Amino acid sequence: MAYKAESDSIKTLGIVTAKQIQKKLGISQPTLSRWVKSGEVLKLSHGFYVHPGFKIPPQELDYAVACAKFGPRSAVGGLTALFHYGLTEHPPAQVWVVVPPLQAYSNKYYRTLRTKTSPLHGIDNIHHYRMTNIERTILEALKFATKLGPRVAITAARTALKEGKTTEKKLGEMAKQLKLRSVFEKYWEAIVA
Repeated sequence: MAYKAESDSIKTLGIVTAKQIQKKLGISQPTLSRWVKSGEVLKLSHGFYVHPGFKIPPQELDYAVACAKFGPRSAVGGLTALFHYGLTEHPPAQVWVVVPPLQAYSNKYYRTLRTKTSPLHGIDNIHHYRMTNIERTILEALKFATKLGPRVAITAARTALKEGKTTEKKLGEMAKQLKLRSVFEKYWEAIVA
């Protein structure tokens, strides 16, 4: 193929948008469409592409696309993170993503939790995506208990403490960093009951 070397350069970019391909490589939309049709580039979802040789575990792909779609201040969280950490038995139907407060998005594949909580605390950068750590996940489950369900949030906190996945001290420190101390204290008696 005439553009094989150029399509191979997408491999180093990871998950990219059509705009990024056009800007970084100077590739037109028709050329990108031909690459997709020939299998030189894979279309992941609307507007997101990856080289077929790009190595990413299949179980991480949805998380990586979500973080690419919602930007650097987003992270996988909510029910998705609770399931990832083994704190709920039911896999969510959507990928739950924590986003800044002004970022609204509605889609059958994603559920956004808009929060003013700092994106600098309690976020783990995993190779291809970002996810809230276990302490932030539990605290935000309590904060968003009306969306996730109070029973789900409290059970997740109990399970994490019982199984030694976190401690009261770690939860308290994260609550302080995230300014969610009042949320933590509100549910603490129900958690340890």
